[in-house]
Amino acid sequence: MCGIDVCDFYLLWYTGIMKERITIYRPYPHLLLSLLTTGILFLICGLATNVQGAEKGNIVTVASTESPPYRMFENGPPRGAFIDILESVLQQANLTPRYHILPFKRCLAELKTGKSDLFIGLFYRPEREAFVIYLKPTIAPYVTKVFYLNKGRAQHIQKWEDLYRLKIGIRSGYKHHPDFDTDQRIQKYEVTTEEQSLQMLAANRIDAVLITEETGVYLIEKLGYSERFEPAPLRLERYNPAYIVMSRKSRLKPYIAKLETAIAELISDGTMEAIRQKYLRHK
Repeated sequence: MCGIDVCDFYLLWYTGIMKERITIYRPYPHLLLSLLTTGILFLICGLATNVQGAEKGNIVTVASTESPPYRMFENGPPRGAFIDILESVLQQANLTPRYHILPFKRCLAELKTGKSDLFIGLFYRPEREAFVIYLKPTIAPYVTKVFYLNKGRAQHIQKWEDLYRLKIGIRSGYKHHPDFDTDQRIQKYEVTTEEQSLQMLAANRIDAVLITEETGVYLIEKLGYSERFEPAPLRLERYNPAYIVMSRKSRLKPYIAKLETAIAELISDGTMEAIRQKYLRHK
């Protein structure tokens, strides 16, 4: 009967009169071995799950964009000025990053919901304090934005009013400069990445690109446009601090003091400046 033995035994009723036949199924030895093996596997899986759960406690989810030379993920391990700074800070707190590479607006959305714990290099805006905690001190206190145009046309942007005649490529979701961001007379063409805006400029589909100076230097060289573009005399410079930020819904709030201490130590011992010099160049 399907590889199963049948044995009989007799059950005597209390009266001692009735006798009933009952069938008991006794598995073969190999079936017992299979059941035993399965039990052991379940036990191992349970232990592994517990170990993974313990390890997960040290993993933090970092929302990030692809923004060279600050955040780079293509063609190699995560790297860049901000990435190296972040990983040095997290190492001090015994935390390991797991990156979500997303468009900038989705990074903000994940910080709002708590799906991501951290973002590095977010400029301070009062309205963002509703959903993130700015970890101090700043990792980049000053920012310079540069307008790039095709060679021979840089003089077209010498004063603010010159911007009104041009279509200017900008990265979607980014804050650039309060005066620029709020001036409705400027034609702004939003793109997903700075590379796209530079490629559009090369194809004469836009008139200029507004970009962070270090990012512009890096990408123009990478894309082979060094002889094609030049910066305009008008530059947007201001104190505009960028920070490592934590979602207000993150489970990492107990780590805030440790993370802020690590940031301060990177500044005081010269590590942060060494990282910046490794990646950032000006022209």
